[in-house]
Amino acid sequence: MVWTEKYRPKVLDDMVGHEATIARLRQFVRLKNMPHCLFVGPPGVGKTTAAMCLAREMLGDHFSEDYLELNASDERGIDVVREQIKDYARTIGFGEIPFKILVLDEADSMTPEAQHALRRTMELYSDRCRFILIGNYSSRIIEPI
Repeated sequence: MVWTEKYRPKVLDDMVGHEATIARLRQFVRLKNMPHCLFVGPPGVGKTTAAMCLAREMLGDHFSEDYLELNASDERGIDVVREQIKDYARTIGFGEIPFKILVLDEADSMTPEAQHALRRTMELYSDRCRFILIGNYSSRIIEPI
């Protein structure tokens, strides 16, 4: 196992720094509800780790069934949104939380067309799936998102 993965924080309490942000994520867990989220910042500050910790605590024992992470720089076209993301978002989760979590890492590298399709998917299936978009540049995410 890669060292960075072996020692990556698993829960929000293991994260260091960003106290205000972590407190807000803890509140989502406490309320058992969350909005769609956009985590933006320079590489290495813990955006993906925060998303994983939030999802792990929110979903509990159903983390492996109700969590999907895609790297949008690899799969950034509109076909991925129309097929893979939409198919995942429209299904119902297994746990007591009434939604699944889909993380799109490097979402700022998605094409504008794919982002528009993603926006529609986010609107249609918000009762079943929450999205966490992660990127380095907020200016590359379309304004409606």
